[in-house]
This record gives sequence, C-alpha cells and structure tokens, in this order.
Amino acid sequence: MRVVAFLLLCLILSPVYALEKVSIQLNWKHQFQFAGYYAAIEKGYFRNAGFEVSLHELAEGSDPIDEVLKGKADYGVAASELALRRGLGQPVVALAVIVQHSPLVLLVNRRKIPSIDALAGQRIMLLPHEAELLAYLRREGVANYVTVPHRFELGELLAGNVDAYSGYSTDEPFLLRQDNFPYLAYSPSAAGINFYGDTLFTSERHLKSSTRAVRDFREAVLRGWEYAMAHPDEIAELILQRYSTRHSRAHLLFEAAEMKRLMQPELVEIGQMSATRWQQIAQTYAEQGMLPSGFALDGLVYDSAPRRLPAWVLPVLGGAVVIFISLALLAIYFARLNRRLQKEIDIRQATELALGESEERYRLLAEQSKDVIWMLDVASLRFTYISPAVEKWRGFTAAEAMQQSLVEALTPSSLERIQALLQDHLGRLAAGDKSAMSAMYEIEQPHKNGSIVSSEVVASFLLDHAGLPATVLGISRDISERRVAEDRLRIANEDLRRQLEEIEHLQVALQEQAIRDSLTGCFNRRYLDETLERELWRARREGYPLALVILDLDHFKQINDTYGHQAGDEALRELARSLQADIRHEDVLCRYGGEEFVILMPRMPLAVAAERAERWRTTIAEIRVRFGNFTLAFTTSLGVAAYPEHGKMPDELTQAADLALYIAKHEGRNRVVVYSPPARDGTV
Repeated sequence: MRVVAFLLLCLILSPVYALEKVSIQLNWKHQFQFAGYYAAIEKGYFRNAGFEVSLHELAEGSDPIDEVLKGKADYGVAASELALRRGLGQPVVALAVIVQHSPLVLLVNRRKIPSIDALAGQRIMLLPHEAELLAYLRREGVANYVTVPHRFELGELLAGNVDAYSGYSTDEPFLLRQDNFPYLAYSPSAAGINFYGDTLFTSERHLKSSTRAVRDFREAVLRGWEYAMAHPDEIAELILQRYSTRHSRAHLLFEAAEMKRLMQPELVEIGQMSATRWQQIAQTYAEQGMLPSGFALDGLVYDSAPRRLPAWVLPVLGGAVVIFISLALLAIYFARLNRRLQKEIDIRQATELALGESEERYRLLAEQSKDVIWMLDVASLRFTYISPAVEKWRGFTAAEAMQQSLVEALTPSSLERIQALLQDHLGRLAAGDKSAMSAMYEIEQPHKNGSIVSSEVVASFLLDHAGLPATVLGISRDISERRVAEDRLRIANEDLRRQLEEIEHLQVALQEQAIRDSLTGCFNRRYLDETLERELWRARREGYPLALVILDLDHFKQINDTYGHQAGDEALRELARSLQADIRHEDVLCRYGGEEFVILMPRMPLAVAAERAERWRTTIAEIRVRFGNFTLAFTTSLGVAAYPEHGKMPDELTQAADLALYIAKHEGRNRVVVYSPPARDGTV
C-alpha cells in the first residue's frame, strides 16, 4: 500500500528536465540587430531557463508575423506592424520592446534633396507597410511623389535611380559613409511620429498553452540583451565567428552604437512598452486608412508582471493534493478490502481535523503577510475580513478598517472608478464572460494621519452555491514608493526631452547661419555654389532655361570713404531689402562678396531675365537711404547670362555673367549688359 502511494506521488510531482526546443523567426539576416539572442544562447541563459533555441533568418518574400501565426516558429521579431496586425484581428502578442525608437528613416542625396519638402514629386523607394514614413511625408506636406517597389539595393540611391530610400539608421548610413556619399537621413520623429522598433512577439495560442514558459523565455531574452549592450565588442566577434561575415567588425560596432542610442538602456528598461503608445501607433495606421476607425488592440500587450497568488493559496493546493491522494487511497482501500463503516467514520473525522488545522495555518499566513488580504461582500459592499497588515499601511487597525464603508476607505475619484469597475465586471459575468472573474487596478486610500496612500489591487470574485458572485477576495500592495520613482523618472525624461529640443533648435540655427550672410540676411556664396549646381542639373534633366544675374554697386568705395562703413552697410541692407521684395519665391538671392550680389532664376528665359535686370537697375537708382543728416543714393551695374545659351556648367555660367558685368562697368556703369559670346576674331 505504501509503495503504491509513493509511486502515485512521484507521478504527480516529478519534474521534467528535458530542454524544450523552440525557434525564433528573425525579421532580417544575421547582424548586430539580433545581438541579444546570440548572447542568450552563448551565455546559457536559454539553457538555464529550460530551452534549446534555434534562430531562423528571414527568407526572401517571407514575413515573420505570418511564420509565427502559421506555427512555423514559436517566437518572432517584428516592429510596430504588430499593432496593425492586432487591429486587423490577428492574434499576435507583443512580449517585449527591444528598440524604443524606430530606426526607420528616409535616406537622400543632400545635394539633390536639401530639405524634406523637396521630395514632392520625386521617386521614393519604400515598403507598403511603412506607415510611419507615409504619415511623416503627409505631415510635412509632401505629395504627388512616386512610390518605387523596394529592392533592398542601396545602389539604386547611389546611382540616382531613386531620390529617397527607406532604410535603417543602424545599417545603411555606414555603407553610405564608406562610399563618401553626401546623404541626409530624415526621421519621422522630427514630425512627432514615434514608432517602436524591433519587438519580441508570439502568438496568442502559444502564450495560452505555455504561459510560464513564455515568461521564462522572455526573461532569458532580456538578460541576453542586457549582456549584449554591455559587451558589444565580444558579441561582434561572436557574430563574425558563428553567424555571418556579411558585415565587417566596424559595421557591426557602428550598428551597436546606433542601437544603443535608439534603445536608451540607461533610461528605459529593456523590454518596457506602453499600451498608450501602441494605441497611438495604431491610430497612425488608421489615419493612413490601413485600419478601420473602430479598431481594438485588446490582448496585444503582454503583462510581464508576475501574477502573485495569495500567500494561503499554495498551502490550500498542498492540502487539496493531500486530500485527493487520501481519498484515492481510501477508495482503493474500500474497493479491495470493504472496510467496515466505523473505519470510514474514523478516517472522515481525521480528515476534518486536518482541514481545521490547515485553515488555522492559512489564517496565520494571511495575518503575517506584508500585503493586505481582504474580503468584501458583494451584496452589502461591506468588508468581512481585513488582515492586520492594514495598520502598518493605512494606520487603521483591522477592526477599524472593517467598520469603514467603501466611501470611507477610498478617495472620491477611486470610489467612482471602483464602483464603475464593479458594475462592469458583474454585468460581464452575467453575460457569461469568464474573463471578468478577476481584475488588477490601482487605487488611492486615506491614511489615518490624513495623507493619501497608493496601492495596487488584485481582486477575484468568489461564487456561491448557485454560481453567482458573492464575495470579492483581494490583495492590496503599497506602491507609494513606486509612484514616487515613476514621477521622478517622468520628470527626468521630460528634462531630457527639453534638452534634446534645445539642442535641435541650436543645430537648426547653426545650419541657418552657415548659409546666410549676417549683414543682409541673403544667402551666402557657399549656398549659391551648392544651389547653382543642383538647379543646373535639374534644368538639364527637365529641359527648362535658367538665368543668372550678377550686380555690383557703382562707386561703393566712395560711399564708405565719404560717409563711413556704417553708411555702406546700411546701403547694402537697403539694396538687399529692395531685391528681396521683387524676386519670385523660387529665385535665389545671394551676397557674392562685398557689394556684389547674384540672383539665380530657375525657369527664366534670357529675354525676360534681361527685362527684370533693367527693372532692378531703375528701382535701385531711385533708392534713397537716410543716414544721419545725409541722404545716400547709388546706382548699379548688372551682367546677365543664361543656360543653355552661355554655359552648361556652374563655372561657365558665372564667368559669362561676370564678364557681362565687367563690360557694364567698363562702358560707364549704371547699365545692364547681356553676355554675348566672343566672335571668332576675338571681339565681344
């Protein structure tokens, strides 16, 4: 009899030591993007958690989400498209966000696309599901662009076959720098679009069938990422030796540094994610027409907090197992030996005595717990039990707390929330929704000294004999210190965000100063050199004319010598204001140096440019500048040249306009001269 009992107990309680084989579907090829998974394998974190893990590179034409939903992989790596899939009703569950800020950017040739609005009407290579880039272009007012199917060939951008290329800031910029390609990276974050990057996920079916295994697997992954980000050189060497030589060591370390910037492991715990931010991401998909307006993300975010059972549950389960074994053995005993009724009564009495002792032990455990265990009658909304831990937490003894109604035990805002929550769960239970049996929420309660304490509550309904909810069993935990820590972290994040914004504003100001003349506010010579080359290229490609006018103040040295340099500066500023008021939006006005200015006019025929130059000459001659007791007047000489008549390269065009200006000066000043190519005998 004892041997049978021992074997039955071993069968029920014996652990299984074999490693569970699981697979992870990556969303690209082996590189530092997946460093945490390599580290978890190499350092034994997966094995210690009971897993034997295999990693699958993404095959051409495959999607990691589809692979997991089809059961071809247990876990996968994807990005913010998880919100799109869940909003469409597909059962994916985000377990841990690895990269807090998406590395997705638009890469362009800065000489061709100096600003994001220059992408209007251009060719952009991107994927259909890259909603953050689509939303970014829409917010920046970029329209009528041509979408080119993505071929994942960076050479398309280098060769000029496309004007913009969607890529990762952690990857392609390294190759562009190696080729000395003059690139710019436009990020959706500049327009307030902040998507998540790589995220570990699984299917709802796998989560339900292996809840504890999923939790242990997630913890092993996070340990791997913590190690990888702390030892990038070691992991880069590991990738080269065991996984892939597709990227060089320098490329892998560049990727590691950029990932650290996007992950911010010093500020944000690896794996952290927010349901609110997932909702904002899904809303962006809805704005693009990729989700219906009534989408729902219920079940997308995995709750990583361990579900702590009440302290008395394990003893109850242990007692239940003991009772089960006792009853089983008792049934076998009566079936085989047909003991007398008196023996049955004796055993029953012994069992009742054991149950009584067990109940006493459970009450002792509840009274020693630091968390507050309580029971609330659903009909009267009065407490029927509160453990003694409430006194250390709220200042009231257990007896005093039990005398309080819900109105006295909660702040007004928490009372309103709890009443609504209670009615909602009772209604759902009445409709047959079993998921409403329990809930977790945060409340605020008054302390005996008048202060307010914050707590986290886990509560479940206990049913009566008729199967109706009769009692609420709850466990409350003091989270005041956690609230303080969260507030401090939020304030620190806000301070950091403000500092980053200030740095961005300074960078914009410095960039503006680099291309502007400080005296007149016109563009400087450096900006003209870059712009003229770009506009000539565009004029050649689209087949339209382009005109260039160089003008110079006549006898400007006499103004400086007679009235001083301050008077000369005021004359230059007034001249610049007059020109700025009389040029088109697409024209470019630059101070070329000293008293010399250049006006670049795209799509301007030579004859019309000459007429405008003559109008500027007349307008400038009528300018009167009041300086102290003097009134300054001045004239200007202008040289006009045009593409393609006078030159097809920047140097040819500027030399032609400059020679025309020289002739205007030589022939008496205060005139406009249109460049004429020299005759064969050398005359002009």
